[in-house]
Amino acid sequence: MTHNINLLFWLACTFGTYSTMLLLYRRADSTPFLHPVVTSSALIIGLLLWSDVSYSNFRSYTWILSEGLELATVAIAIPLYRERKRLAAVWRPFVLALGAATLINLSVAFLVGWGLKLNDVSLMSLMTKSVTTPVAIGISDLIGGNASLVAVIVISTGIIGAMLGPWLLTRWQVQDPVALGLALGTLSHGVGTARAFQISPAAGAFAGLSMAICAILTSLVLPSLIAAWL
Repeated sequence: MTHNINLLFWLACTFGTYSTMLLLYRRADSTPFLHPVVTSSALIIGLLLWSDVSYSNFRSYTWILSEGLELATVAIAIPLYRERKRLAAVWRPFVLALGAATLINLSVAFLVGWGLKLNDVSLMSLMTKSVTTPVAIGISDLIGGNASLVAVIVISTGIIGAMLGPWLLTRWQVQDPVALGLALGTLSHGVGTARAFQISPAAGAFAGLSMAICAILTSLVLPSLIAAWL
């Protein structure tokens, strides 16, 4: 009985907090630093600390949300199917841009880590920054990264990209949904894809496709590059 009450309470808190922060974000004209992922996460963390509830318990109460995310990820195929004509028209430059973006992501991560003189474990963890968390952790196991550090880096990358990416793209007058989706999907993976859907269904569809292909390319290329380098 107590477990069911806690389950309902934390589900309601999570839904209510995110919905409220999303409303605030929209009313504030999508101010980057009020992104609902950031503000709602901060509030939930504060509530967990105040109520002395561990993350493992919180996760057991809200497991249905994690399951729903898997279904939502698969559901991205539906808006992509609706954009199949647009994809057929732009697939060549799209694939080339996506390949270039993946290589740039890896190069920038390496140069930043090398410039900061990170140790090998930290550098390998940083190299996975633009791949969705489950894939990034799998890659890190192959190249010698740290799973916990990978999770922090990947989630931080997604949040920062979703916060600042649309703002920068607007300032640079990038309006094409294919370009918007490609940028947010390759840079900010799942969080960026969710943000792209807030811009338009087309941008969200291409962000989801970009996220998936970027993950595949990185999982194929990065371990081979590291093996050759070592």
